[in-house]
Amino acid sequence: MQYELFSEADLQQETPFTKRSVCLLGSFRTAPKTLRQKLQALGAEVKQGLSRNLHYVVLGKDVTADDHERLAQLTYHGYSPKVLDETDLDNILKGQFSSYAVPEKINKNLHLTLQHFLGNRLNYEGDMNPLYMKELYLPPDIPNDFYQMLGNRGIYANAYIDDTTDVLVISNASLQRLREGQADDSLHYIEQQYNQSRSQVFRYVMTSEGELLAWLKQ
Repeated sequence: MQYELFSEADLQQETPFTKRSVCLLGSFRTAPKTLRQKLQALGAEVKQGLSRNLHYVVLGKDVTADDHERLAQLTYHGYSPKVLDETDLDNILKGQFSSYAVPEKINKNLHLTLQHFLGNRLNYEGDMNPLYMKELYLPPDIPNDFYQMLGNRGIYANAYIDDTTDVLVISNASLQRLREGQADDSLHYIEQQYNQSRSQVFRYVMTSEGELLAWLKQ
């Protein structure tokens, strides 16, 4: 489908793409050069590849598996550009702007999932102490006995997260909520601390209350 370029009257109107960055993935019915011109006429900065500095990602046909994985990784680390398909793009190009707007400022907005826990899970195998000289975050619903047990192993533990925190301990109750796709105050606190930090990747190693207790009792 081909489109005519906008008139001066059109360009005076605020659009979802005004001062926003857009990445096109895959192939589209419109020729790439013409499509870029249309987006730029709507105020968009058209980017060539996926990055954390995107407002929108438009998925056409034949998007590669690598691009799908990169997009998933952006979401994993808290960067979630608004994903549009070609029908959405057609609507915007026709002037149907409602429901497509996103804030101009891009902020991290991590939502913890079970994938974060499983993908960063602490490995207790081996003879070495995997927590030696590490800083642990213990949530409020972890029994106070853990502090003494960890101290006996030369491990530091705090009830807060800061730049020195290495490992996040997830209570059994919170882990069950993750499995159910839910969150509680402790999980929201982890999200908040990461979202407010300068880190661009979710780097924390994670372990569960049950796994940690089993290891401490060995």
